[in-house]
Amino acid sequence: MDVAIIGAGIAGCAVARELSRLSLDVVVLEEGYDVACGASRSNSGIVHGGYDPVPGTRKALYNARGMRMIPGLADELGFRYSNNGSLVIALSDQDLPAIDVLAGRARANGIEGVRRIGADELRGLEPNVNPCAVGALLCEGSGICDPFGMTVAFAENAATNGVTFRMGARVVGASRRGGLWDVALADGSHVEATLVVNAAGVHAIDLHNQVSSDRLASRPRLGEYVLMSRDMHGAFGHTIFRAPGPKGKGVLVSPTADGNLIVGPDAVDGIGPDDTATTPSGLEWVIEQARLTWPAFDPREIIVNFAGTRPCGADGDFVIGEPADAPGFFDIAAFDSPGITSAPAVAVDVAAWAAERLGARPDPAFDGHRDMPPRFLEMGEAEREEAIARDPAFSHLVCRCEQVSEAEVLAAIHAPIPATTVNAVKRRCRAGMGRCQGGFCEPLVVEMLSRELGIPIQDVLLGEPGSEIAPLTRGEGRS
Repeated sequence: MDVAIIGAGIAGCAVARELSRLSLDVVVLEEGYDVACGASRSNSGIVHGGYDPVPGTRKALYNARGMRMIPGLADELGFRYSNNGSLVIALSDQDLPAIDVLAGRARANGIEGVRRIGADELRGLEPNVNPCAVGALLCEGSGICDPFGMTVAFAENAATNGVTFRMGARVVGASRRGGLWDVALADGSHVEATLVVNAAGVHAIDLHNQVSSDRLASRPRLGEYVLMSRDMHGAFGHTIFRAPGPKGKGVLVSPTADGNLIVGPDAVDGIGPDDTATTPSGLEWVIEQARLTWPAFDPREIIVNFAGTRPCGADGDFVIGEPADAPGFFDIAAFDSPGITSAPAVAVDVAAWAAERLGARPDPAFDGHRDMPPRFLEMGEAEREEAIARDPAFSHLVCRCEQVSEAEVLAAIHAPIPATTVNAVKRRCRAGMGRCQGGFCEPLVVEMLSRELGIPIQDVLLGEPGSEIAPLTRGEGRS
């Protein structure tokens, strides 16, 4: 094997896609049951505008590059992206110096379309914002994306161009032997590769410390969110931050690329790398903070809450590149915000380093295009009639809340990176993402997975191994 990538989050899948441009043998090793099982699915989905990172850092460099790449990649790979812009609001005159610091960082980072606006212009843009706000920093270049869909898009395009993906492949160690890297898996098997890309999310620093004497400190941080119903989507057009404090820009209120409104996160230190449980106190704090931005916030419109762990490093910057004492081992570690935005640019550099090391040539068969899967919800009447005539499965609605058709669920199950669990289906085509959170469609999705995968219904999984969902089909419910 030429390259083994550890981790199928946004970083690992973006690198896989870049490497698939070359004539190389590449494998992605992912401990989860699907791509984006970690931080890449539990985040705000913000394409950050590049005004927040400290100038001269890797975050500043890759944020600026990545935000400029994502609109074109969205067209090429078919994932959802919208250039909605962002606002960092000042609720009092005491917040204005922090706004000015961000404006200065934008200039230093080469970011255009960033300027301070007054209270009247702010309220003209966002009439629902707190009337106490005295001004804001407007960034025209920031946006929103579907972070899971973006990861899937990179992964599927990489897979169609020859990259192998192995799910349930938990890496427990790596060592250098005879000029190759020996990557050990939890099941006792081994993968040998000339190069390794360490994109293991919250575990990336631990893997780095196994192979390098240049020890890094990990500081995982939990972030809790609430997701609002589609009825709230029009409350704000921009992503709304508040003037930053010691732990960043605080709780945001933002439309999502899929038509909801997202609120969060908090920032909880001192947690384990895999601890993603929400807490009543944390969610109450998120709601309390959201009301400072949006006094009319209505918690009755919350349809789900979730949390994600951010892979923070001790010095606050990304760790990108090759340790001096571990040749051929490339880190993408401490990859917290703005990781989603930065991933495409980081991937270009990592792939270039790998190509130079291996003497790799471009693959003439590479096809960088991927069509966006059709959504019945977004079709007009004529488009729906045409889709049903082409494929009658479009006429059967599986999910009423999100208007997801049977054809869309089938496409997810049989995609290049197949959806083999209920949660995998949900994240690809949104069956179960609506107000009822799967109350109607989940049994139908279970039946379809059983039929299409050729497995007994009692073996269909909600998500990770051991999450058999058969009790739901017998009406027993799930705690």
